[in-house]
Amino acid sequence: MVSATAAGRPAPLVSSLGYVGVTAVDLGAWEQFGTQVLGLEIAESGPDRLLLRADERAFRVSVTPGDGSCDFIGWEVADAAALGEVAAALGRIGVETTRDPVLAKERSVADLVRAVDPAGTNLEFFYGQETPGTPFKSPTSATFVTGDLGLGHAVLVVPDMAEAERFYLETLGFLESDRVRTPRFDVLFTHCNPRHHSLAMMPTNTGLEPGLHHFMIEVDDLDTVGHALDKVLDGAAQLNSSIGKHINDLMVSFYCQTPSKCEVEYGVGGITIDDATWVPSVHTIENVWGHRRMPGAPPDGMPDGM
Repeated sequence: MVSATAAGRPAPLVSSLGYVGVTAVDLGAWEQFGTQVLGLEIAESGPDRLLLRADERAFRVSVTPGDGSCDFIGWEVADAAALGEVAAALGRIGVETTRDPVLAKERSVADLVRAVDPAGTNLEFFYGQETPGTPFKSPTSATFVTGDLGLGHAVLVVPDMAEAERFYLETLGFLESDRVRTPRFDVLFTHCNPRHHSLAMMPTNTGLEPGLHHFMIEVDDLDTVGHALDKVLDGAAQLNSSIGKHINDLMVSFYCQTPSKCEVEYGVGGITIDDATWVPSVHTIENVWGHRRMPGAPPDGMPDGM
């Protein structure tokens, strides 16, 4: 039986963003970017797969050869019973799920169920990701804010917002955090744990292709963000949005291009939500300050880099 939040709403069926998988033409470029700019640690490196750690988990980012598109998004659940609840909930709306023990072993998790969301994004629901015997050590001495909050957040571009909201909010139980709405866009932010948002969605009428727009990883110190930004400004990656502070989660961050098609947000200081007192709101301005889109950056259809 699904539990309820302190505010009386049904609790989300998933507990956090577990991992992100992307493809890339050049895995070596991703290895350099992931370690030297982001401060992630190599868990596995080879011609067919690059795995990167951000904490004591087996991996948080997977990169495999391909055209740069998103490969999969992994959502963590509490245990075997929770995984069964997800499969049952998806089955009730006609979404096919596949339990995949071979893939579970490859992902270093206890069990895993595959599905596809209405926009065509490959999803993996899992529990029990392994903890390697070797402690995590960032090559840039970065400390990432993960734990029960998960990897960070993912922002999806979807062709049908109503359909996406039914899937993620009504079926999987994600809770609305707030919206940022201006005359040129409408972005919905949702949460499944105290992190302000683990998933955000915006429509394709912004001119973007469906898929993963960006994922966010959070560190615990502003200096870590600054050092990473210096490397980007020195040419280690393309800066897409300047450093700034969001109006809703109050995170101070910048955006840069990964060696894949998606961007990464690198930030510090995001707020957390207490469902007992949190009331969703609509913001009609984009940022407290900053997050200016850089000349030459691809269009993002978002509020100067939300």
